[in-house]
Amino acid sequence: MPKRPLTDSFSVRLAKARRNFEKRPIARLLGGRGAATLVLGAALSVGGLTQTLDGVHFLVQKDLDSVKVVRQRGETEKVMASIDHGFTGNTVFKLSQALPERYVTRELSLFDSAWLPSGELLEPAKDKKGKSDVFYTEMRRINDSLRREFFETKIPYGDLIYEKSQKYKVDPILVAAVIEQESRFRKRAISPVGARGLMQLMPRTGRWMGARDLYDPEQNIDAGVKYIKYLNKRFDGNIKLTIAAYNGGEGNVKRYGGVPPFRETRQYVKKVMNNHDKRTKQLQKYETEQRKATGGSIPEVDGTLTLR
Repeated sequence: MPKRPLTDSFSVRLAKARRNFEKRPIARLLGGRGAATLVLGAALSVGGLTQTLDGVHFLVQKDLDSVKVVRQRGETEKVMASIDHGFTGNTVFKLSQALPERYVTRELSLFDSAWLPSGELLEPAKDKKGKSDVFYTEMRRINDSLRREFFETKIPYGDLIYEKSQKYKVDPILVAAVIEQESRFRKRAISPVGARGLMQLMPRTGRWMGARDLYDPEQNIDAGVKYIKYLNKRFDGNIKLTIAAYNGGEGNVKRYGGVPPFRETRQYVKKVMNNHDKRTKQLQKYETEQRKATGGSIPEVDGTLTLR
């Protein structure tokens, strides 16, 4: 049986890695081109590499205009991918740091050292077995950057919402949904009973959560997110009960063993959940638009992706 050409073997490996990769939700964020370049890194790091890539070396080269993945075999070279600056280019270059030197080397332009932020190191996350997982680390970074950009550009006070949500490990979309219902993003809002600011906190609750000026957006959001974190923990992560307690009081939720039978609270929970759904769809639309803007392509009918 004739030996399969190297290019065919590598194509098969890329296709297999791509199929595994596309099962992961993050694939939808990157689009075809981003997925293809990341799949290259995955294909280079899977087992059986020495047999498939015998005599082949890859150079991941960052110049003034783009990141190139160059396949070197003997005296011949072939550019397999050329990626513009941005998420994908940064990702490919950083992922290449985790691949074996005998297969992949890196080359950063002498005149463009500022391309990688000073002091930025790739710190791989660990999987369930305690092994470093560079792939998921980089996926997490990309996802975080996209979400942060969405909040900063599409949501009033989104930078503070995202920052404080990350600080207390709370869903930022939930925080935005609560603020939208509570104050319609008006920092000087005050209710008939004295609740103040963006998240409509009572002065006593604000002081309990560390805020002294509830009209200051940063203090208000910090205290409000911390309060949501507290309620969420008290009700074992149940979002509806957390929202109900935010409006109707922690004691009432416990007393009735669920959302209290108060019309106001039940309407409040429904409206906040609707806001949450609306903002989630808005985020998904933003991610799709970013994918198109960066030139994402659609996989071929046979399941392969072309590196351009």
